Amino acid sequence: MQHENPIDALYLTILETAFERSAMSEDNIKVVKDILEMVICAIEPMTTEAIAGLLGLRRGKQVYALLRPLRSVLNIPKATGVVTTLHASFPDFMLSSKRSQRFYCGRPVRHTTMALACLAIVDQAKPKINICSLPSSYKLDKEIGDLEQRVSRSITPGLTYACRYWSTHLAQGELRDGLINHVYQFFESKLLLWMEIMSLTGHMRYGTRIIMDADKWCSQRQAPEAVTKLAHDATQFVSIYANHPVSQSTPHIYVSMLPFWPLSRPISAAYRPRTTGLVQPTETAFDRRRLALIATWKVSAQKVRSISLSANGTRLVVPTESGIDVYDTTTGESVLTLTEERAQNVSYVAISPDGTQVAFAGIGGIPYLWDMVNQGKVTPLLPNDISGAWSISFSPDGLHVACGLKNGDAYICESRQDSGSTVLLKGHTEGISSVTFSPNGKHLASGSTDNTIRVWDAQTGKPVGDPFEGHSVWARSLSYSPDGSRLASASSDRTVQVWDLQTGKIVLRPLTGHSDYILSATFSPNGTLIASGSQDRTIRVYDAQTGQTAFAPLEGHTDLVEWVIFSPDSTRLYSCSNDGTVRVWNMQDFHSSKPLSPGPVALMAIHSIRYAPSGLRAVSGSDDGSVDVWDVRTGGLVLGPMHGHDKSVRSVDYSPSDQYIASSSDDSTLRIWNANTGADMHGPMKAHTSTVNCVRFSPDSSVVVSGSWDGTVRMWDVATGQHVMQLLGDGIILSVGFSPDGHKVVYGSRKMHVVDRHTGNAVIEPITGHSGYIYSAEFSPDGKRLVSGSHDKTVRIWDAQTGNQLVVCGDNDASHSDFVFSVGFSPNGLFVASGSGDRTVCMWDARTGNLILGPLTGHTNSVTCVQFSPDGTHLASCSYDGAIRFWDVSSCEVTFRGNVEPRASTQERDTWAQFKPQ
Repeated sequence: MQHENPIDALYLTILETAFERSAMSEDNIKVVKDILEMVICAIEPMTTEAIAGLLGLRRGKQVYALLRPLRSVLNIPKATGVVTTLHASFPDFMLSSKRSQRFYCGRPVRHTTMALACLAIVDQAKPKINICSLPSSYKLDKEIGDLEQRVSRSITPGLTYACRYWSTHLAQGELRDGLINHVYQFFESKLLLWMEIMSLTGHMRYGTRIIMDADKWCSQRQAPEAVTKLAHDATQFVSIYANHPVSQSTPHIYVSMLPFWPLSRPISAAYRPRTTGLVQPTETAFDRRRLALIATWKVSAQKVRSISLSANGTRLVVPTESGIDVYDTTTGESVLTLTEERAQNVSYVAISPDGTQVAFAGIGGIPYLWDMVNQGKVTPLLPNDISGAWSISFSPDGLHVACGLKNGDAYICESRQDSGSTVLLKGHTEGISSVTFSPNGKHLASGSTDNTIRVWDAQTGKPVGDPFEGHSVWARSLSYSPDGSRLASASSDRTVQVWDLQTGKIVLRPLTGHSDYILSATFSPNGTLIASGSQDRTIRVYDAQTGQTAFAPLEGHTDLVEWVIFSPDSTRLYSCSNDGTVRVWNMQDFHSSKPLSPGPVALMAIHSIRYAPSGLRAVSGSDDGSVDVWDVRTGGLVLGPMHGHDKSVRSVDYSPSDQYIASSSDDSTLRIWNANTGADMHGPMKAHTSTVNCVRFSPDSSVVVSGSWDGTVRMWDVATGQHVMQLLGDGIILSVGFSPDGHKVVYGSRKMHVVDRHTGNAVIEPITGHSGYIYSAEFSPDGKRLVSGSHDKTVRIWDAQTGNQLVVCGDNDASHSDFVFSVGFSPNGLFVASGSGDRTVCMWDARTGNLILGPLTGHTNSVTCVQFSPDGTHLASCSYDGAIRFWDVSSCEVTFRGNVEPRASTQERDTWAQFKPQ
């Protein structure tokens, strides 16, 4: 047969020889055809072992032998066993029915077959939980010495490939009878096993994208509601785990994620009946917050002034002090960086809709265009090195860039490198802080420090209508609604205004709630929400139709929020801050037809934990501003969440009378709560002018002492809530405490001070010895000693009468390998406990400083607070990882000088889960 293309003729001859003129059996011919098509459609080249696993063959050697007739088109190095085509033209040939004829590889059909094979191999994997037989949930994966060997024994190459690429094959395949049911079975019974495999093989950073792709497929294929709900919930579950420190320890899928997932959510309904031995919190424990914060990416040591998202949502551009980084939004990893001098210390960036170009205002405000495709070329945007760019934006089609200048001018120029065409817009009398194109690209809106907003014809540069006037201070940020009918503006007057673009009138009441300048505002692409970021360090989200607050402020940033932007599907919100982070927030729940249950307590940073005098309860203070009371035996929430603080709660304490709970917050206030009812006794107690770091009751429960970033120590009357006394410290006050007789107060900053409670006079000279801030200080039960924990990583014990140092716990260099955030004496005064940034808890002999117990591991982030139970048999600890742990230390004897393992309490049994198969 004659063929016009000699390459095609060659390939046909090779295939005819392999399949039609060989001595292979029909069964083997079918297997070889399957292998060949699998090689053609693989997302990444597979080894013979992986192919064997997906096809259910015995070993990779069988695949190697079967492919011998195809060696003229396939390459299989013996060293690696990776099967690839010898030439790129061969896959093109196989994927063309006209060229390959009867040997044609139908891509959609093969992708679906491979998706089913991937799901099948995951389904067959055993055991269904703890696949690598990890010995303990107290260790991070990297701390397990033989992890690599465990993974090699238990997770085959085929299973690894299946876990990584099943949803990609699913998305590229066809819909086949029964396929939706297979996907449902995966979500309903194999998701946690899949998470184990992804985590243990080091691929969890791709997990969010994989599940999001499957979730999207379910929606596009109009799967039954039960399937889509489960897929949506899985997306949230995986996203939070993959981006949280608990993912460093695979067992915490079961220890920290599943137990604290809301009982009403589909994931809980699917998996909790299959597990035993887990903490069983009550449903009320989930009422503290929604599943808001998904991820925090530390991207800079300094400020992050702006961010920009590509139209498909896969790339986020972030300017830092050292250059401009482009991040993969599913993994949080930087995939491209521009580090040349012009790109350093950039404030404003914009990425083109197709993700190929970045416009930025460089040094001196000169606007540049970075072509990320063509050798990373950087060229000036405006002629004659026009400078002073203060805002920058791409048109929706990516063909134009607008720049607002500090002198009040704006320019629209073409983004093509070879074009010098520009349009000048003149009208503002002061600097232009924001520019944005309308969704159809026909208009440009600009906001200025002259307190006006203007709309321009983007083609001619002429103004459209009169300037919008309504803000009392300048508009810092503008955003069009998706239909182009409205414009949202954020201002230093602490409001967001929404304007009708036809009339120039404000159509909603001012959107309020922020306590400081609003720096950014944006519409969600589906038009239902407006988000704003503020100098008050919070993000607020409003209903775009009514202007009502959609839900509580999003807290987490520790400095002003510079920029907020929604993902294209409106399910994520990205924010950046002067704290050097980009944070990713879940918006999906707020677009559903019914509000979903709030999220798991285990993932909200907890700053403080204190036992009730009875020892049966403990109170905690958290990042979300709530105060909660827990039953220490069951882990159930018995009181709260008590709301009142509008920022993080830094410290809590139980009164010795068991009647009251005190809390202090980043909002500069204290509150006193009824310990039985949760009632707020006096409302916010105001006098401090900054974060109140610490609070403690006097032994007679009549007075509360507090210490603040404002450098003061203050006394408060518990009965009235009134401020009764102020002491000036020598800097930031990080810790306070009363002596057992109630006559003295200790407080720590750079030095430790002991003063008379009534007069404020120093009882002894300031205690020096620590080389860093003192985070925690406390009297011994007999009042004769003091213990302190410091930024210098040491725990020190002092004579309370003289201020002399008695002992350093551990050695003179360090008690921990990181900052010591919390210390405390045991009730009998024989022991000292400490919690550290190194994620451990230690127990020390208070007389000798020798280590008695620990380091106790289990927390996956800094330990923020520790306290002995009133009977001394247990230790409570809490952490930035959101977990509260109770440690049984009753076995410790004062004569012991070694290192022992704690007995696990009912809260922390290390038989971390038992799976009950279907």
